[in-house]
Amino acid sequence: MRIVHWKIDIDGQCARGDCVRARVAALVLLAFALGPTSSAEAQASAAQACPDLSGHYRVDGFGPVLGDALEALDLRMAGFTDSEVKIGGRAEASLQFWIRSGGSSPMASQPSRTLTRGVDYDCTGGAVVLKRKVSASRNTDEGWLEGNATVRLVRSGSGLGLASEFSGRQRTTIYSYDSARISVPKLGTARTLVEAIRWPNISEARPASETYVEVPKSAPVVAMQRMLDASLLGGVNLGGLHDSGGGVLASLNAPRAEDILAFEDRLRDAGIAYRVKHAPVWSNNGYSMQLLFAAAGSDAQAAWHPSGFRVQHEIERMRHPMVSVSDIEDAGAAYIATLDVIGPEPVDLILKRLRMNSTMFEQIEVLDDAPTQRRNLRQVRLRLTLH
Repeated sequence: MRIVHWKIDIDGQCARGDCVRARVAALVLLAFALGPTSSAEAQASAAQACPDLSGHYRVDGFGPVLGDALEALDLRMAGFTDSEVKIGGRAEASLQFWIRSGGSSPMASQPSRTLTRGVDYDCTGGAVVLKRKVSASRNTDEGWLEGNATVRLVRSGSGLGLASEFSGRQRTTIYSYDSARISVPKLGTARTLVEAIRWPNISEARPASETYVEVPKSAPVVAMQRMLDASLLGGVNLGGLHDSGGGVLASLNAPRAEDILAFEDRLRDAGIAYRVKHAPVWSNNGYSMQLLFAAAGSDAQAAWHPSGFRVQHEIERMRHPMVSVSDIEDAGAAYIATLDVIGPEPVDLILKRLRMNSTMFEQIEVLDDAPTQRRNLRQVRLRLTLH
């Protein structure tokens, strides 16, 4: 499976010819990425507005492109390992999709989804282009981007090619609490990314590297699996446990911010030591995070060290209308919080309000209170030490 990543810098309105050339380049890139075809096949594809997508495929290429495609096709249940998708019909009129969700489920006897040309998709340049744009995000070297994606389906040999054209930019959070979030785009961060994956035909041999061999679980993993039961997890889902650095690394996800907050509070109350390896990130309609737990019986101290996500929400509980959390940095023994403050209100009054609404912090030290280039906006940096 080959993933191709093409990046085009676009900030604001692009020149009239640039966007067209970018999309043409993306389609050319996709053709190369999804495998060679003969010149006769290429000519036939160019002459045929709607491709023949009928076939039985194995879902592959797990990552953001797959997430975009399953969301746009409304086939989320095909996102499990060893899932299969069968496509029937003629793209000139409509397409039917049957799914097999995971390796233990049977193939659906009735179509799970029917798409109609002109309503759900158009045929352009030998590709089926879905009309539904989906909310999407990408983690790049420049930062976390949020935007939307358009999905295209093409024939790729005996398999199915899927491409996602993502357009988005970084955003600054103004207000965030529970599942609510208000943010504004950051100027100069707009990007367009085109990525492609391929679903092999079910008749194609599975690569030896994909042959699954179950690895016996270690004693620490088994013990942690027992400890992270339903009462402790609550609304958080356990994605997997792995040995890592003398501890157990847990991959977790949750649909709501409050599920993450309550889970960390339950870990604190149970005296379970952990370190945040990857802070909660919103992606594909849920929060994902990784925590490293100390192995059972170790000498690790059970001092609570929550995620920056948890600290941010604690600050936001004071519900100050003129204060928003711009950044939380985990500094080991403390946290460095950067606050955007609108207006001239003294820091002492802001801290008084914070202490009235939270008992989490033992010490709060003001590191900086400086104006910004934006009118009437200051940035206040605090060093926060927990009890």
